[in-house]
Amino acid sequence: MTRSRNYQVLSAAKAVARALGHDPADANRLAVELAAEGRLDWNNSELLLLALERLAGTPAPELVGVAQAGEILGVSPERVRELAGRPDFPEPRWDRDALIEVRDTNHYGSYNEQ
Repeated sequence: MTRSRNYQVLSAAKAVARALGHDPADANRLAVELAAEGRLDWNNSELLLLALERLAGTPAPELVGVAQAGEILGVSPERVRELAGRPDFPEPRWDRDALIEVRDTNHYGSYNEQ
C-alpha cells in the first residue's frame, strides 16, 4: 500500500527539521504562521518548504543531557531524573536522547529558585 503524497511530504519535512536540529513541530507551527500571514492559497507542501527554509536560517536550540542539566540546575543527574517526572519540567526534545533545551533548563532553574 502506497502512503499518500501528503503523508510522504510531512514525513520528509519532519526528517529535514530533525536534520537541521529543530523539533518537527516548529516547522508545522511556522507553516501555520506563514499561512496566517496571507498565504492562504498556498498548499501544505509549499508552506512546509518555506518553513524549513526559515528554520535552516535559524540556529538550532542548544541541547543538554541529564548530566549537563544537573550542572545548570546545581543538582545531581539523579535529581534531574526525579525532576523530569514533574509536569512543570521541560519536555525532552528527543526522547531517545533525553535532550532538553538549555534555555528551558535555565528558565526552570530560575523559576524554582523563587
